[in-house]
Amino acid sequence: MESLTEKVLRYQRTRAGLAELMTELAQRVYLFPRRKMGWDEDACGEFYLFFHPRLVRLLDRFRDQGKPFESYLCAVLGWQLRNFARERKQGERVWNVGLRIEPCQTENEEEEPPRGEETVLSIHGDVAPRIRTPADRRNFLFLILKCSRTVDPERIAALAGLACVSPERLTSLVTDLAQLRTRREARLETFRLRRNGAFSQVRLLETEIMVETDNDRRAELSRRLQKARRRMRSAMARMASVGLAPTNKEISAILGVPKGTVDSGLYWLKKKLAQAASFDQGDEAS
Repeated sequence: MESLTEKVLRYQRTRAGLAELMTELAQRVYLFPRRKMGWDEDACGEFYLFFHPRLVRLLDRFRDQGKPFESYLCAVLGWQLRNFARERKQGERVWNVGLRIEPCQTENEEEEPPRGEETVLSIHGDVAPRIRTPADRRNFLFLILKCSRTVDPERIAALAGLACVSPERLTSLVTDLAQLRTRREARLETFRLRRNGAFSQVRLLETEIMVETDNDRRAELSRRLQKARRRMRSAMARMASVGLAPTNKEISAILGVPKGTVDSGLYWLKKKLAQAASFDQGDEAS
């Protein structure tokens, strides 16, 4: 069977077989962040969208110097993943910021604002001017659902207007996602109770050790204290691993669209919001 290295070299010679190579590499790229950093499938999809435009250039740059193409691919993926993780961390506040609706401001306060623009969604600046096309509005709906746990119910109507869906439809979608989240919230509460119980035991044992004079008893209390601290750290780590935000797969399921559509829609909207944020910060600096 032809190896991946041979397929890449054949593509470089003949420019044939690109579709087959891209299909084979897609799975490797998609799963790389999970193997290296333990990311969930939403983050893996975001990294794939970030790396995909670089795949053809990667194939062209490979040189056969005795090492297989897989080795070269892993080295490039590792370097790009570190860069992506740094950029993703810097842009995380764009996702985590609350959805805030403000009245649309016009130059003439007596002038009625244009239909469909009665409200402005502000995330580090006015985003509504960037939500123009049907694709933008669809992607904005994905963002609303991604942040559905923190969306103010009083602003559902304004958000629905910007996403071009009815308030009833948006409320129904948010309710469906809340039901899907019930089991994760119960799991989080279980870990929270474990953490609180372990913390109480830690404080109690620390107090007992301070007043204990018997060496053997102090040693036993110290062992119990270390065990309680490990339980507390374990519970906190498990709490951190419970994601309450809807997954892209859940959003795609309730909307009846492919998961890749949600992945790409959120990715490109995030880039737009990041550009809006940097533009606003540049204006403030000047």
